[in-house]
Amino acid sequence: MNLTIIGCGAFAQGIASLLQEKNKITMWVHDSKEIPNLKKVYPMITFETNLNKAVLKAEAIFILVSSSFFKNIIDSLPKMQVPIYIGTKGMLANEFFTTYTKKTLKNDSVFFLAGPNLASDLINKTPVGITLSQDDYNFLKKLMPNYVTIDKDFEPNLEFYSIFKNIVAIGSGILYELTKSSSSLATYLTKALQEITNTKILYGTIGDYYMTSTSFNSRNFTFGTLIAKNRIEAQNYLANNTVEGYDMLKTLKSYLTSQSQFVSIINILYDIIYENKKETILLDYLK
Repeated sequence: MNLTIIGCGAFAQGIASLLQEKNKITMWVHDSKEIPNLKKVYPMITFETNLNKAVLKAEAIFILVSSSFFKNIIDSLPKMQVPIYIGTKGMLANEFFTTYTKKTLKNDSVFFLAGPNLASDLINKTPVGITLSQDDYNFLKKLMPNYVTIDKDFEPNLEFYSIFKNIVAIGSGILYELTKSSSSLATYLTKALQEITNTKILYGTIGDYYMTSTSFNSRNFTFGTLIAKNRIEAQNYLANNTVEGYDMLKTLKSYLTSQSQFVSIINILYDIIYENKKETILLDYLK
C-alpha cells in the first residue's frame, strides 16, 4: 500500500518503522538537508520535499509534524478522499486539528492518533498501544496488526486530553525536581486528573498520561525539570527541541477562557512558565 508520512521527527520515524516493511512509504521532509541522514537509517523509504508529489499516490496519509507547522500543511494539501491520521498534539485558537482538517479538505475520514507510546519504543518495535479517536473500520489494525488500537468515539475529547497531558507533564517535571518524591508526583497527577471529569478521556488514555508525565524520555517532563533547575537551560532546551506542552499552553488557556472553563493547573503552569512565578507555587496545588 502507498502511504505518505508528513514529517520526519521522532514520532514520524517511529510510525514509519512500523509500516515500512509491508508498505511503500513516502516521507515528506521540510528541509532537504535532513534527507541524507534519514536515507542511511531508512533506505526503503522515499523522501520528498514537494508536498503535492509526496501525497500524489497516497492511499492513506499520516500527519506527524509539530503543532506550529500543522495549519500550513493542511492549507497546502490537495483535497483527497483518503484516510488521514493526525498524530500532531495541539489545536488552533478555537478549533481542534481534526475539525479543521475535515472542514478544509472536505474529508470526513480524519482520525486522531494518541499513545500510550514513546517514539523511541515505536522505532524499537516495543509492544505499545495506539489509541484512535474513532472507528476507521479496522484500517489501521490491518496496517499495524501487532499493536493495540482502541476504536472508540473519543473525538474531540482525545485531542483535548493529548494537549492537556503534555502540559501537565511539564508540571510533573517541575514537581519531581522540587521534591524528588514519587508520592508527591502521584498526588499531583491524581489531582490534575480530578479536574477532567469526562470518563471517555480516561478510558484509553491513562497510560499515555502517566508515561508522558513520568518519563525522562518525555520532552515535556524533561523541560519541566529544567525549569526547576535553571531557566536558562530550559530556554536552551526549547531552542533545540519541540516541547508541545509549552507551545500549546497559551492556546489551551485561551480556549478554556473562551469556553468559560476554569482548570486551575493550567493557570498555575501558565503563571510559572509565562509569568515567571516561582516554581514552588506548584507545591501549593497539592495542599
